[in-house]
Amino acid sequence: MKHCLIRLRVYLLILSAVLAAITVACGSASTATPRLETPIPSTPAPTQTAIQPAEKIDSVFIQLTDPLDEPQFYCVDVPGAGTAVRLNSPLQAHTCKPLETAEDELFAFDHPGDGQIYMDAYDLCAEATGLTAGFTIVLQPCSDSPNQRFVVEDGAVRLATGGQPELCFAVDPSDGIPTGGPSHLRRDLTLESCKSIGAELSNWTFGIFDY
Repeated sequence: MKHCLIRLRVYLLILSAVLAAITVACGSASTATPRLETPIPSTPAPTQTAIQPAEKIDSVFIQLTDPLDEPQFYCVDVPGAGTAVRLNSPLQAHTCKPLETAEDELFAFDHPGDGQIYMDAYDLCAEATGLTAGFTIVLQPCSDSPNQRFVVEDGAVRLATGGQPELCFAVDPSDGIPTGGPSHLRRDLTLESCKSIGAELSNWTFGIFDY
């Protein structure tokens, strides 16, 4: 009987030790520091810059209303064409060209400023070379010069300086000078007294035409 009690006591001690070990292990597991996940910073969406559309410039032919001796009409024109265009020469009146080849005959009014006559193809403005009759019109960088200010009135293109006499775009009264091609004629273009020059030489029509 005594031996049985001793064995039972030993068993109880072993059992107590095992339970103690289990308790410690469970306690350690429950108090373990949890692993924190490091948040991944979000990448901001790229900002989009709005692209402004290019300014639309409405260019037109400046066509002499009376055809005179040219059935295809005369238009204000830059001498030469393509790579041979002569930007330093005075503007002229020349046979109007088909739209696809007419970059040297297309002008925009009131651009970039009021009263200016602008050629988008060359980024230049029309400018009077003088303030009396007989002076020519050339292309120059756009500026605040009063010689670059014109008024369109009743079909006339008039220099807006307010001088007397008033000066208007006018073609030479002489017959057109052949410049090559089946129907290519030219005439000089000058500033003349609006009151004394005939309408057939100084009245203009503005628009896009199918020549």
